[in-house]
Amino acid sequence: MTLTQGIDLVLLALLLVLVVVLGTTVSRLRSLEVSLETTLSRMQSELSHLVDEAVELVDNAGEDVSKFEVLLDAANVATSSMGNVSKIAYTVVASPVVKAKAFSAGMSRFAGVFKPQTATRKGRR
Repeated sequence: MTLTQGIDLVLLALLLVLVVVLGTTVSRLRSLEVSLETTLSRMQSELSHLVDEAVELVDNAGEDVSKFEVLLDAANVATSSMGNVSKIAYTVVASPVVKAKAFSAGMSRFAGVFKPQTATRKGRR
């Protein structure tokens, strides 16, 4: 065996090792690609499901907001009605009571004018 044949044999062995390493690497890369595709498919499915749930939650929240707006409108109407009832109650009840008390006080003073005055003594305290 000559030196060139020995070098060729070593190079051939190295080339064979390199081909085996490259084949193993390509095989592992294909396995990784399949695994990534499976994971991506699962993630897309889960993401699609989560987006559907989020859309449903947003729709439900919109309905709840609409219901809440109806309740707020009803509360505003009730508050307005209570204010009107308060004004009516004041007009019907409070105003005549105040007038009656004022009339009573005026009559007391009027009656006091005609009562005989008693002499008050000045003296010790």
